[in-house]
Amino acid sequence: MPVATDEPIIILPNRRAGWLARVAAAFSPPSLPPVSRRAFRFHMAFALLEATALGIINNVPLMAVKAMDATDRQLQIPVIMTSLGLFSTIFTGVAMSTRSKKPFVLVPGIASAIAALMMAWTNTAVWFLFVAGLVSIFDFAMRPAIPSILRIIYPDNCRSHVAGTLRQWASIVTLGSSLFFAALLTASGGQVWPMIRIQLTLAGLAILGAFICFKQLPNRGDGSLAEATPQGHASSRLFDWDYVRASLAPLRDRRFRRFLAIIFVYCCGNMFYMGIVPAVFGRDLGLGYVQTTLLMYVVPAVAGFVASGYLTSWFDRASIWRSFAVVAFLWAVDPVLLAIAPYWPVIAFARAIHGPAMVGSMVLMVDTGIHSFARPGPDTSRYMAMLFLVNGLARLLAPSVTAMASGHLSHRMILLIGGLTMWGSAALFLYAGRREKARA
Repeated sequence: MPVATDEPIIILPNRRAGWLARVAAAFSPPSLPPVSRRAFRFHMAFALLEATALGIINNVPLMAVKAMDATDRQLQIPVIMTSLGLFSTIFTGVAMSTRSKKPFVLVPGIASAIAALMMAWTNTAVWFLFVAGLVSIFDFAMRPAIPSILRIIYPDNCRSHVAGTLRQWASIVTLGSSLFFAALLTASGGQVWPMIRIQLTLAGLAILGAFICFKQLPNRGDGSLAEATPQGHASSRLFDWDYVRASLAPLRDRRFRRFLAIIFVYCCGNMFYMGIVPAVFGRDLGLGYVQTTLLMYVVPAVAGFVASGYLTSWFDRASIWRSFAVVAFLWAVDPVLLAIAPYWPVIAFARAIHGPAMVGSMVLMVDTGIHSFARPGPDTSRYMAMLFLVNGLARLLAPSVTAMASGHLSHRMILLIGGLTMWGSAALFLYAGRREKARA
């Protein structure tokens, strides 16, 4: 994937492989130099431990409903706090821009582990869901540091492949963890409270173990030296205009502003329909719990595990515009097919397409996409802060529009509008890429 400035690229021998090796390569990291190869082992341990904990945390709303009789209003607490967490990335991204990135991951990570342990001993639905919301805030607070960490450790020509492999395995572990621990909750019967406490304690310890592994990642790897060296001026004053001006640098980048505008369309299309998907499966299609879980979670996760390795390794060779265009196109297939042909084989195909698109979107949005715009150094976190700001605005506005339109539009029409909007963003990504190539 093209980057904002030149960075060291390490070329490793490329050997011809048989078909079995090529299949295995879709589930494996790329060939890495010694430092990043050792770092990848700890990075994978971090991803899998965090995924195990996330599988448990995903069942928190179910725990709140079944064990605490949480109301619909109380269930909105972690949703609202998740939005606050997304906007908090604006401040953490700016704050970490001129500082070492690791503390900005380790401190929220340890706080998240403590919050999960606190949940195990919370007895009321309000406090239980409030602490669950804190876990989401801490998770979002560390996200602007992720592209910098990847940029420091791994060579430029394989970062998306590395990030895709991590997310590929994490997605399938999250699914397995969620289903396994949900089954344990069901099997516990009248002893559900002790089981909830055991599971949340295990989640807290898994998160703690994950960040102990993360701490082992090197401060300098095989990637960008400029990214690894704190630069600029970290002001201690509340209003330092030089610092503020530097933090607004992404908005002076015309190419990045064009990207943000298209990302806003992409996110709005996604968020316009996502909230009604459970109702479509559970109410409109009349599917039961098992069928809904299968189509909403299992099929996308398995398909993402199988296919996302190929997709994310391609990102390293493609432009950011083509990469996002493909992800937006694939993602939109799901709502469009659900709207126009809601039949079992078609639905299964649509949800399978959604899986690799979801993993690819996470890699580009959170992990490596920003490398195509921000120069190595403080700008990486600053650009990420602006990207999360646009994402947060879309998450706030699009569902609000859906809520106002839901009385006038059918679910199928909402799905169709969301999908067509995402296809529109795919066309805009392609147009921007071709325009950029023509000017080069």
